[in-house]
Amino acid sequence: MSKKITIYIRNTIFLLFLILSLTGCDSILKEKLSADEAFTTFTNELFISGVSGNIINLHYTISNPSDYGIEDYPVTLGTVSEQDMLESYAATEECLKLLKTFNYEKLNSANQLTYDILKASLEIELEYKDYYLYTSHLGPTTGTQAQLPILLAEYKFNTKRDIEDYLELLETIDTYYRSIMDFEQLKSDSGLFMNDEIADQIIAQCQDFISSPETNYLLDVFSDKLDEFPGLTDMEKTNYKSQHTDLLYQHIIPAYQIIINGLEALKGTGVNDGGLCNFEHGKTYYEYLLKSYVGTDEAPKDVLARIEDQLDNDVKKIQAIAQRNPNIIDELYSTDLPKRSPIEIIEELKVKMADDYPAPPDTNYQIKYVHESLEEHLSPAFYLVPPIDDISNNTIYINNGSNASNIQLYTTLAHEGYPGHLYQSIYFNISEPDNLRALFGFGGYVEGWATYVEMYSYAYADLDEDLLAILQLESSFSLAISCIIDIGVNYNGWDLDYTGTYLSLLGISDPETVSSIYYAVIESPANYLRYYYGYLNFEDLRTKTQEALGKNFDLQDFHRIILEIGPCSFPILEKYIDIYIEEELSKNDSSSSIHSSLLYDKKYSFKFVNAFTNTSVSLLESPSNIADIIFS
Repeated sequence: MSKKITIYIRNTIFLLFLILSLTGCDSILKEKLSADEAFTTFTNELFISGVSGNIINLHYTISNPSDYGIEDYPVTLGTVSEQDMLESYAATEECLKLLKTFNYEKLNSANQLTYDILKASLEIELEYKDYYLYTSHLGPTTGTQAQLPILLAEYKFNTKRDIEDYLELLETIDTYYRSIMDFEQLKSDSGLFMNDEIADQIIAQCQDFISSPETNYLLDVFSDKLDEFPGLTDMEKTNYKSQHTDLLYQHIIPAYQIIINGLEALKGTGVNDGGLCNFEHGKTYYEYLLKSYVGTDEAPKDVLARIEDQLDNDVKKIQAIAQRNPNIIDELYSTDLPKRSPIEIIEELKVKMADDYPAPPDTNYQIKYVHESLEEHLSPAFYLVPPIDDISNNTIYINNGSNASNIQLYTTLAHEGYPGHLYQSIYFNISEPDNLRALFGFGGYVEGWATYVEMYSYAYADLDEDLLAILQLESSFSLAISCIIDIGVNYNGWDLDYTGTYLSLLGISDPETVSSIYYAVIESPANYLRYYYGYLNFEDLRTKTQEALGKNFDLQDFHRIILEIGPCSFPILEKYIDIYIEEELSKNDSSSSIHSSLLYDKKYSFKFVNAFTNTSVSLLESPSNIADIIFS
């Protein structure tokens, strides 16, 4: 299972232009504006059009639409259809044509970065436009039906209109879900429907959500938010609550029943019980996911080779620690951090990260807990990105159903909070990027950064250094193995038996665990790679920068430039890191020094070797086998 799934309320570039009207953009190019003024006017047109087409995206991206000139907008989730997708590609082609009319050399560096990101994203979508039927909207963990309840619960009421928009939105959910099932029917007709195992998991998730409508947690959440909203009369609150209850029964419950009934009817039409590569163009679509979802141009075989190198290197480090400290394994599963509250942990992380990262902007955050009805189907933790005009309200959800240890909670909060998602998000926001960039996800950068800082947060914990090193390496192993299986199943054609054989060599033989891992990578191809391969890209960029700058390398400054460049694909990130390196070299300033407090001692630093062995460790789900596997 993925350790964390962050819910990002952002359009993908694929949907960005679904409702895009470009009629006003030609006039931009004809006005007597500077190159930068014309370009930012163009991107603002795209942003306004893109953010206005879906009420969830609008509300979660900006808290005050009128400040952006958005007064009238449709209260809708949109639809999912073949026609919509074909129209979006046509709009994407037009947008790319317009983008290319700008003189890149006349743009300032910030606009050149936005240009690079937009151009690359549009080109990727057009390159793979024939494979839209491979798109998935449903999934036990990452599907729309799993994430929408959280988005509804967290829908913030800033104004009375927000309350009314929210209630109007609920009326559209069954229509939206019906369009998803129409799309699933089309996938079924094309031989691309999901397998029965995943369908059953989604059905079970939907059934759990609607099993007790009278106690559905959305009712209590809505009631609490109304009670806290200033200026409403008691009569208004009563009417709104009554209306909300009616909508739950008339639209939300039926919407989930539409998914249940639709999947039940389509079960058995899936012709592929394995990974993407078993579909006719599955390998091509997996390559698309690496480009768009993970953000790398590398071929799957090269991605796999890099992961295997890291796995081999990590195994050797664990063996070296064990030879030096033979008692370490006995301590591994009997030692933990003292129990503390999430807020205490986050505040400690903010202090301990100070030498290694730029000072975090001032902001507020709150910790919430996943409702019991969703614990089984949601990740151990996730962070909700705040609107770009209201970064003071940040929420981290913790899933108590995950039964995390204290050290796992510590590193999870580093991933979700500081110096992870929350910190990265607000730091990028205060750099005042082009608004259009709020509509891009770039999961490899975002999840890769959070995994990168999570790995190093072990060094902040107050435990034995050797013990922390092994715990961090074990976390790396788990993700590496998951990625290898992801590529194996979705690109190289591993079936369930072969996956089981591979895992048995790592000490994992429980059929339920094997099946869970196998179907997790089928549900969300390349998902693990966003986390782990994203992390390895940051590792490699840091190593490259440190080797280039030598004694002038400054870790805090390296992190600053990463954060200021912000979410993008790794080829683009590397381009701008190369510019940073050239600028630093040109300074010839020998006064800079390495901030080393974040790094382990040199014996733990990441050095990559070319050899690969078949020795590894078990996933976190089966940690008790680590001694037998690594040290036998």
